[in-house]
Amino acid sequence: MTPIQTQTLEFDIAIIGGGMVGTSLASLLAASQPQLRIALIEAQPFARADEMHFQPSFDARSTALSYGTAAILRELGLWELLQQHITPIAQVHVSDRGHFLGGVIDAKENNLDAVGYVVENTWLGKVLLGHVQAQHNIQCFASSTVTALTPQQDCALLNVKTEAQEFLLKTSLAVIADGGDSPLRKSLGIGTQVRAYGQTAIITNVEFFEPHHGVAFERFTAEGPVALLPLGESNNAQQSALVWTLPAAQADEILALNDADFLVQLQERFGFRVGRFNRVAKRFAYPLQLVLAEEQIRSHVVLLGNAAHFLHPVAGQGFNLALRDCACLVETLRVAIANKHSPGDLSVLQTYLERQSLDQQLTIEFSDKLVRLFSNDHLPLIALRHLGLLSLEYFPLLKGQFVAQTMGTAGRQFQWRTDAITPGCAANEFAATSTAGVIPNTEFDVIIVGAGLVGASLACAIAQTNAAQSLRIAVIEAVSEVQHYAGENFDPRVVALTHASEKLLRKIGCWDAIEQTRVCAYREMKVWDGEGTAAIEFDCAEVQQTHLGHIVENSLIVNQLRARMAQLPNITLIQPAAVTELITIDQQNSAVQITLDNGVELCADLIIAADGARSRVRELADFSTREWDYGQQAIITTVRTERPHEFTAWQRFMHTGPLAFLPLQNNGDAHQCSIVWSADDELAQQLMGLDDEAFCARLTQAFEARLGNVLACDRRYSIPLRQRHATSYIKPGVALVGDAAHNIHPLAGQGVNLGLLDVIALADELGRALSRGLPLSDESILRRYQRQRLAGNLGMMSAMEAFKRLFGSQSLAVNWLRNTGMRQLNSIPAVKKIIVNAALGVQ
Repeated sequence: MTPIQTQTLEFDIAIIGGGMVGTSLASLLAASQPQLRIALIEAQPFARADEMHFQPSFDARSTALSYGTAAILRELGLWELLQQHITPIAQVHVSDRGHFLGGVIDAKENNLDAVGYVVENTWLGKVLLGHVQAQHNIQCFASSTVTALTPQQDCALLNVKTEAQEFLLKTSLAVIADGGDSPLRKSLGIGTQVRAYGQTAIITNVEFFEPHHGVAFERFTAEGPVALLPLGESNNAQQSALVWTLPAAQADEILALNDADFLVQLQERFGFRVGRFNRVAKRFAYPLQLVLAEEQIRSHVVLLGNAAHFLHPVAGQGFNLALRDCACLVETLRVAIANKHSPGDLSVLQTYLERQSLDQQLTIEFSDKLVRLFSNDHLPLIALRHLGLLSLEYFPLLKGQFVAQTMGTAGRQFQWRTDAITPGCAANEFAATSTAGVIPNTEFDVIIVGAGLVGASLACAIAQTNAAQSLRIAVIEAVSEVQHYAGENFDPRVVALTHASEKLLRKIGCWDAIEQTRVCAYREMKVWDGEGTAAIEFDCAEVQQTHLGHIVENSLIVNQLRARMAQLPNITLIQPAAVTELITIDQQNSAVQITLDNGVELCADLIIAADGARSRVRELADFSTREWDYGQQAIITTVRTERPHEFTAWQRFMHTGPLAFLPLQNNGDAHQCSIVWSADDELAQQLMGLDDEAFCARLTQAFEARLGNVLACDRRYSIPLRQRHATSYIKPGVALVGDAAHNIHPLAGQGVNLGLLDVIALADELGRALSRGLPLSDESILRRYQRQRLAGNLGMMSAMEAFKRLFGSQSLAVNWLRNTGMRQLNSIPAVKKIIVNAALGVQ
């Protein structure tokens, strides 16, 4: 008798579960890594792509897509198909039953087309499945069950059973996405943490008399939340998806009611915000609990979607978080494969989990705390949620954090596509598109003067948007080369990047390469008054972050930005060249002509000055400024200390000026710091005149030997400090960004970060102009940019000026006041958290 030979199929990645999460991951992988062999295994039969049709149904169940999810689906190229049957959410109205307080999240207030979107599950599933079935590198196994999954040393083996046969499937990475009650998770012995809410979600569709106007409602009651999500392709539609959460016993009673009595009970709980309810569809019931897998990764195995974390539906975050997990995993695999690592290596999967763990933690806690806070009638909790709802209306910073979390924009942007920069590639592998001697044309849409950190970031941010693919962008730079530092040599100019700045660089596609070259994350900040005894400490754990920021060398960022510019075909870099003349040649269309120092004339609809504090463009365009000298100089250099810096940023305030030690790292060596010592002119001249040994001794003394003795220092540089602020950032056809618009004292390290916030705002507004078919120099567009940035920059500059005066005073009364204030501030964690989040740009 001949033994039966079991067939073995080989794939790079196998996805078990063909629901919305599994098909989303397969689509992202196919787009990012078309060379991969992908298997998609689903227990239920699939419809053939040519058989797919869609008929909207009153009984269909729906999913709320966050704004962040919509962005990923747009990048995937699926949004146009989905858009045929989605309902944009114009507002989210949050209220507490029995109390007058409430909060509103409005798309227009956040300069968005929608807060989020609602789509019927049937349509979303069909679009995702149709896309998957059209990909040549994805093989679908329908009506197939994985009966066993066995991790091996270099792969995972899957036993697959279909109606007709059984076979083995060998894969480098097995992705378990088979739902909240995952049988494979159980078979691997992966335990779960379960929090039973004792509640049941009743899910159905309802019809009412008044149009919903695109408003979603989240109504909290003592029994549980009631959510209404707008349906229909018009804001005048009168249907919504209902998610009604009740204690399990009450839910059973409500489910047993006939339709008329069900609507009476719903009306009593929800009120008449949409008029009277008159129709209800088929009802579905789901017991609710928070289920978290105790392990999400093993060698060659990863859990995604509900198999990894099953959330309460109160905030509609389940699928949105799962899609961000998918995007992060694909991004991580892209980098790993580029660096010749196997997708299933445990180190690769650990990197994914480290990158995504904070997003998961914040989203899970957000959903859990929301339902526990609002599903309770204890008086202290009622008072607390009243405070929370008031905060949404009266504290923009807190409302911004809530909005970002709800909309799925709180996390970073993912670079999962093939056109992202491959990490680790050196900047000198790329050449500039053009030099001043060879300019392909003289007419551009945008001319950016200055290819430093702010100018290059702005060019990349504008160029890579979908609407700007045909845009002609010129970047003019006076310096031909950017210096490289390596080994023990550090650039004396460093930047303390905030989370907002890091997020921008990720979106541009530079951060992975920067991070893998040389950065130092700092987790704490310690500030103390050198003229007193008070101190204040900030810790990343206090704001639920893995770090407060990164110290990065200026030249490293600029080199990677130049590399990214070279990859974007719609950017022309012209260097070395300087602007010598600027003329507005057509007042009606705000066209501007500039002349370069080599005699070449260029013309553009919009000129953007990013050419630094002494901006020639600002001068030629006759912008007015307010400015004054501080009578101080900043001494910068790199030093080696006796003790490691503890990944902490240190700052001592003295009446002669602040002294900052910023941590650096080179191959694990944590004994080097970049220093910025702001000192009155006379003292600065004395310090610059000392030899290295004497300077290190003075520095140790000034720093109170917090890191032991300063053992050595590199070459020192002295920079005169001057505050400068343009009274306006815009003129017809011209805009200012970064140091060209504002100079600030370096005591808080916010100068570059303010410039990058300018970049974010201006790039967004230019994207708005392109999407609406407006000229880039349109007055309304430029004024919106100015409104967003001028007041904020001026506020930060005023605050820094106040700090300088406060800590520069030798008055006993002022000394007592600032020391008392610092002690009080250090004892109030909530206020410290707000300060840190504001400084980091975390919304």
